[in-house]
Amino acid sequence: MGFYILSYLCIFVFIFVTGYLVYRQLILPVHLRWEIYPVQHEPTDKLTHGGSYMEDLNWWKKKQEGSLLNELKYMAPEILFLRGLWKENRSLWWVSFPFHFGLYLMIATFALMVLHSVLILWGKDAFVAGGAARSLLDSLIVLAGWIGLVLGVIGSAGTFCRRLADPALRNYSSFSDYFNILFILLFFVFAFLACLFVDPLLGGAKAYIFGLLTGGRSLDVYAPAQSFVGGVAIILASLLVAYIPLTHMSHMFMKFFFYHKVKWDDAPNLRGGRIEDDILKNLALKPTWRAKH
Repeated sequence: MGFYILSYLCIFVFIFVTGYLVYRQLILPVHLRWEIYPVQHEPTDKLTHGGSYMEDLNWWKKKQEGSLLNELKYMAPEILFLRGLWKENRSLWWVSFPFHFGLYLMIATFALMVLHSVLILWGKDAFVAGGAARSLLDSLIVLAGWIGLVLGVIGSAGTFCRRLADPALRNYSSFSDYFNILFILLFFVFAFLACLFVDPLLGGAKAYIFGLLTGGRSLDVYAPAQSFVGGVAIILASLLVAYIPLTHMSHMFMKFFFYHKVKWDDAPNLRGGRIEDDILKNLALKPTWRAKH
């Protein structure tokens, strides 16, 4: 039960700290407008030439239109495949992409295992008995898990070595940067070894997630940490969940605010509106040159 308690505590830390980060972002003063175009949620006719709704005559009298599809078409390649890095620094992309995509696949594997447990608890006979739906889900878990682990080991090891070997990266890499990558590398290595030697079909991993959702109930006579590498993998995974929001690695989900509330925020400042109120609050601030040193 100790492993489950550790996981619960780490999940609580993740939720609490993430909630605090979001709250802190929401109460920050209004940002400066960037005026960088194109803004990706503009309709296609504006997006193609980097235009804006402000080009329209009497735009303030019209309802502002946007395109969620255009936004997603930009975000998906950028988030999943690091398109910007591919264009600007292709040599770094070769280690950074497997590093990030391996983490994404670990998150996807976790989500699939949660779904697997929920369907078992739901008690659908066809799923519990091992029908086609369960076989498909089991296959997806194994596929995503193994690909994610292999990419994660390659990417995190490559990223760590690249930071050590490249003077341009080494000059601005701090101890925490190396520690973060090494921490993730250790998780990937032990999880990979656990799957390779103990749990190739991820049955133990699925049983552990089932136990998390049921307060420690056993699935297929499973007990956590039946192997040393499996136990270490559970500990590292739990600690990593708690650690990520405490560091700058929280950018993986906090980037939402950078894009949607800063870079792409082109909401008009209308008389009597929220933005006008926020600007007036900023103007009322009385800054001094005194600060803690």
